[in-house]
Amino acid sequence: MEVRGYEIGAGVDLAGADLTDSDLRSVDLSGSWLGGAVLSGSDLSDARLIGADLRHAICRDTVFADADLHHANLWSADLSDARMGGAMLSRAWLGSARLTGTDLRSADMGGAWLIAADLTGALLGASILAGASLTRTCMRDCDLTGAFAGGADFRSAMLNGATIRAANLSGAILRGASLIEVDLSLTDLVGADLTDAQLDGVVLDGIRHDDTTIWPDGFEPPSSGGLDDHD
Repeated sequence: MEVRGYEIGAGVDLAGADLTDSDLRSVDLSGSWLGGAVLSGSDLSDARLIGADLRHAICRDTVFADADLHHANLWSADLSDARMGGAMLSRAWLGSARLTGTDLRSADMGGAWLIAADLTGALLGASILAGASLTRTCMRDCDLTGAFAGGADFRSAMLNGATIRAANLSGAILRGASLIEVDLSLTDLVGADLTDAQLDGVVLDGIRHDDTTIWPDGFEPPSSGGLDDHD
C-alpha cells in the first residue's frame, strides 16, 4: 500500500514522513519507525501500531479510534486534540507527550508510562489506567469520570480542577499531588496514599475509604459512605 509516495506496512521506515490528512484506517504499521513523522489530521482508526516508534511524531487532531498501540513509543509526541477513544495503549511510552484536549475515553492505558505528560483538559472517562505511571503529569481540568486507576502512580501530579467522579483509585499513589478543587465524589480511595496531597476545595461526597487510606497530616475525611468493608 502506498500513501503520498510512502510505502505503508509493518516494519517500514517512515521517520520524518509527511502523512498529513491521510486515510490510514486499518493499516498495519506494527514495529514501524515513525519518529518525527507528521500525521496531523490523519485517520488511523482500527490501525495496528503495536511496538511502533512514534517519538516526537506530530499527531494533532489525528484519529486513533480503536487503534492498537500497545507497547508503542510515543515519547514527546504531540497528540493535542487527537481522538483516541477505545485505543489500546497498554504499556505504551507516553512520557513528556502533549495530550492537551485529547479524547481518551474508554482507552486502555494499563501499565503505560505517562511521566511528565501534559493532559490538560483531556477526556479520560471510563479509561483504564491501572498501574500506569503518571508522576509529574499535568492533568488540570481533565475528566476521569468512571476511570479505573487502581494502583496508578500520580506522585506530584497536577490535577487541579479535574473531575474524577465514580472512579476507582484504590491503591493509587497520590503523594504530593495537587488536587485543588477536584471532584472526587463517589470515588474508591481504599488503600490510596494521599500523603502531602493538596486537597483545598476538594469534593469528597460519597467517597469510599478505610483505615488503609493515608490522608495528609491533620486532614479529616468525611465518613466512607457506609462502605468500609471493601468487599
